[in-house]
Amino acid sequence: MVTTMKDINHFFERRQVQLGMNFGLSRMETLLTELGDPHKALKYIHIAGSNGKGSTLQYIKEILLAEGIRVASFTSPYLVRMNEQLKINADEISDKDFIAAFRELWPFIQEMDSKGDGPTQFEILTAMAFSYFSKKEVDLVLMETGLGGRLDTTNVIQPFLSIITSISLEHTSILGNTLGEIASEKAGIIKSGAPVISGVNAWEPAKVIEEKASSLGVPHYQLGKDFHVGNVKQSEQGQSFSFSLADRSIENVEMQMLGRHQIENAALAIAAVLVGMENIDEKSILKGIEEAKWEGRFEKISDEPLVIIDGAHNPAGIDVLMETLKLNYPEYKYRFIFSSFKDKNYSQMLRGLETETIEIIITEFEHERAADAQTLYEECRHENKTINKDWQTAIREGRRKTGEKEVLVITGSLHFLSLVRGFLSES
Repeated sequence: MVTTMKDINHFFERRQVQLGMNFGLSRMETLLTELGDPHKALKYIHIAGSNGKGSTLQYIKEILLAEGIRVASFTSPYLVRMNEQLKINADEISDKDFIAAFRELWPFIQEMDSKGDGPTQFEILTAMAFSYFSKKEVDLVLMETGLGGRLDTTNVIQPFLSIITSISLEHTSILGNTLGEIASEKAGIIKSGAPVISGVNAWEPAKVIEEKASSLGVPHYQLGKDFHVGNVKQSEQGQSFSFSLADRSIENVEMQMLGRHQIENAALAIAAVLVGMENIDEKSILKGIEEAKWEGRFEKISDEPLVIIDGAHNPAGIDVLMETLKLNYPEYKYRFIFSSFKDKNYSQMLRGLETETIEIIITEFEHERAADAQTLYEECRHENKTINKDWQTAIREGRRKTGEKEVLVITGSLHFLSLVRGFLSES
């Protein structure tokens, strides 16, 4: 019997290797039926998208906390430990509650395994979240999809509001080969009775989302069309903008997270609370956006040398990272440490880094989905590329090389950053 967090970690790691990603909702529905359908007692905002889900969720969460609302959140992946994926307000689930939630599911997992249709690691974790949140009497749950939307494990819920942050080419073997096909999968979270907030601007995917909303008769609000940002001001310390939706406008919205994409994520959050909630105080909106931060997203770890970690894990994320670097450190030279999952489009990610760097240091990390460093190295075309399979040594070497007016940027995978962040905090 699994009795400790270490046991659960090992179980989840083995489960991920054995079952991987297996899409569909039938196993999830079976598991929740056995639990007594705890998800049906909760109120949800559901968030899907290629990039920006976590940041948008965090902005909404901080606004609601400032308003005094008791809010739960389910996010993935984690940066340091599994507990951070299940939170009530700002507090991670305790080890005791995590173990209790797992043990509640254990007999049902065993029963489903015996029938040859056992739940995946992510399905188990999602069911644990539903069970835990239902016992904690929260006002609402912010639910982030894992991958896609239509067949995502989280798509058993009936939200009162849906958000689609962005659409880019990712997981094409699963979600489709065009932006329209991927948008169709993400739009699977749109449900009757739940307005849709969208940050998608490209014509093809935006049209798919709008048509899905129209077919269900739900209101659809698109960034740049139905709500807007303006008067953008940026510095190394933060940025500010103005927001407008219909006859509502909010001036001088200040924030500490950097990058134009974070302004768009914050705008999605403001639109969400204005459309989906009643009587949210403007002071709560301003306070929430200003206080929100999201670890591993253009996060400065040290000043001497200047080290930034960023969870870009697809080509669109790399593009945003480069844009943010140029905006905030235009006179600096950039050095990258890069590693990736093998099922990501690492070729295009490397292309995005190669034109703007003085060096790319290729490394690898332990995970069944991790790309081999040699494969990444051979794919990299930069004339100044190096390889070190020991990522800790690669970081030490990168820090040693990084001098004045240079930035060391570590990127390519959020899972990689979960290891890196812990290492850097101890060294």
